[in-house]
Amino acid sequence: MDEYQERYKKEREEQLSLWKEMTEEIFGELPNDSIKITDRNRIVEVLNAVGKSKASNHTFMPSGGGLDITSARFSDEIGKLELDFGGSYIIVYPESLTFHPVGDDPDWWYFRLNTMPFERSGVYEEFEKEEEQVEQVFKSTIEQSVEEQMKYSGEEVLEIEAGQYVDRGFWDIQHIGHDENGEPIPLPENARIVTRKFNGGAFVTFSKYSIYNQVSSTYDGRHAKVNDEKFHQYIVEIVEGLKASK
Repeated sequence: MDEYQERYKKEREEQLSLWKEMTEEIFGELPNDSIKITDRNRIVEVLNAVGKSKASNHTFMPSGGGLDITSARFSDEIGKLELDFGGSYIIVYPESLTFHPVGDDPDWWYFRLNTMPFERSGVYEEFEKEEEQVEQVFKSTIEQSVEEQMKYSGEEVLEIEAGQYVDRGFWDIQHIGHDENGEPIPLPENARIVTRKFNGGAFVTFSKYSIYNQVSSTYDGRHAKVNDEKFHQYIVEIVEGLKASK
């Protein structure tokens, strides 16, 4: 084993130990069974504990890929939460947050945030299904790509005031139109890009040093293609299979 492998092995052991400690701090004990949370205040509290912990995390997105969650707060949109992934903001409508301690090894302990669909912002034009089939012919490749992305990832918009959105494209040109003299109207200082996950979906968070995060194929969003119970059973079967192979 070379120096890098030795160092990584040590970091992994330390991080999994921190993941276990974090769990105990959150729940006051080491849970033996799954814990489902529906109270939104508690969901925010737990997500913040995970995001601010010394135990590094990685969160897998409903549409695939993943980011490290750093914090959560109540959104300016009533009933919604805003998840902060190191400066990338996603607005969700939470249904539940469940902690699953699969087996004795924190390597396989994870959180699942189930979110529900909600209304679009209205920033981007929507077409009825029949109209889409006709209009699709006249749309540019870029427009078609954006629409396809929105079906899975949600809508990326530019927030210019709390809960007030405009087309994300204004961020690229750095102004929101022109005044009566034809001068560009600059973006507000607090303008930022946010993603509204209006189509819902599930997020799962593992230790960043978990085996699950080391397998590239898990970035396909498989956790969101099945319900909570089926994904939990999938992880249980993996853990049992690993035990049997020892």
